[in-house]
Amino acid sequence: MARVPEQAPAPTRLDSLDALRGLAALGIVVLHVWMFDYGDAHRPEKGFLELAIGELRLGVPLFFVLSGFLLYRPFVASALDGRAPHQLRRYAIRRVARILPAYWLALLAGFFLLRHLDHPSQAMWSELPVHALFLQNYFVETLKDVDPPMWTLGVEVAFYATLPLFGWLGLRVARTRTRQALLCAALAVAGAVVAGVSMVQRWEPTVTNSLLTHTHEFAAGMLVAVLAHARRTPHRTAAALLAAGTLLVVGDAVWHARGMGDLELRRALGDTPALAGFALIVAALATTTLRLRVLASTPLRLLGTLSYSMYLLHFLAIYWLRSEPGRWPEHLGWALLATLAVTLPAAAVSWLCVERPALLWAQRATRSRRAAGARDQSPSTRAKPAAAYTA
Repeated sequence: MARVPEQAPAPTRLDSLDALRGLAALGIVVLHVWMFDYGDAHRPEKGFLELAIGELRLGVPLFFVLSGFLLYRPFVASALDGRAPHQLRRYAIRRVARILPAYWLALLAGFFLLRHLDHPSQAMWSELPVHALFLQNYFVETLKDVDPPMWTLGVEVAFYATLPLFGWLGLRVARTRTRQALLCAALAVAGAVVAGVSMVQRWEPTVTNSLLTHTHEFAAGMLVAVLAHARRTPHRTAAALLAAGTLLVVGDAVWHARGMGDLELRRALGDTPALAGFALIVAALATTTLRLRVLASTPLRLLGTLSYSMYLLHFLAIYWLRSEPGRWPEHLGWALLATLAVTLPAAAVSWLCVERPALLWAQRATRSRRAAGARDQSPSTRAKPAAAYTA
């Protein structure tokens, strides 16, 4: 394995990927607003615009690829650079702070809003703990109730819980880049096979909405984390990766939207071409100093900051806007603007009052523990490479 220079660690924050996450969240909002508008119009024959909007569904696998990439990077650094093992306590505290406060806030808001509206998707009081613990995907009675997009959080949290086990396995058996890449590739292939079988065999939604059938999406990001670690890509190469990735994503969208080829083949392969495309795009953005002006712009960076709460709250905004006649605009563009006008301020409040304070607390809590641990260690202990994952 080639020696990795100590002065070239992977960046701790990638603004371009934040912007990409923000665009994915905005795409999901557009998709859901359109779904209601399309239903109100009695589902007319789809034209080019309708087909294109329908493929904004690919924002969800993009979220999963980004999570796999960003969260597996510290485990890769431990395996390949001989750094201290990624601390389970630090990992758990930061994941809890990032996900739980905003999620519980949105869950309670949705719970009381839908009970007030007497909406068919409301949950019973007895079902609230199921949602609070991200278990709603595993029961037919609770699947996609309250706030339907929240099903992806159940998958995300399952990934968070299993990732340290995979990271520990990587430290045990894959201490080189090649072995790490093979381990992640094997996970991606196995996950893709399971996902393909689930679609062809039409497994129950309680299974297809679980980590079991989405593992390959996270694994694609994990593989990029391995291959991109401590590497820099020339601008021309990065541009070529971006172009190739974009073509794969667009090709996958056209393939599915137009219903091209054999139906069973589309079900079996799923969105594998798009996953490969997203992997190339993430690799390009993560390994180059090339800055795309659009992704580096302040509005998109802000959108990336608010993306999580925007994703959680936009469906509740749609519920509220549609709860009274005349509040929901008939034109798609105005309906989207109305949804964003409600969602973005609510997301900003969630970020400023809930998410940001929780993240700052988590950083302080984990930083102080690491500093205390460093003072207790002798120089010889600090110099030893990590041999295993520790809690």
